Amino acid sequence: MIIKVNETTKKISEDLTVRGLVRELEISDNGIAVAINNNIVKKDDWSNHKLQNNDNILIIRSTQGG
Repeated sequence: MIIKVNETTKKISEDLTVRGLVRELEISDNGIAVAINNNIVKKDDWSNHKLQNNDNILIIRSTQGG
């Protein structure tokens, strides 16, 4: 399958979940939010939400400012 992650095209295996993608990308899941096709996916749903071909995924990391 082909997806876009933060505007970068990636080829992934079928049946990959959001949680699996975060692991595959070696991103810490602390302090991040994931939107798929402009819809936020709750962290509790990451293990159940399977990615689809042509999904547009945005991963945002919160940062502290001051």
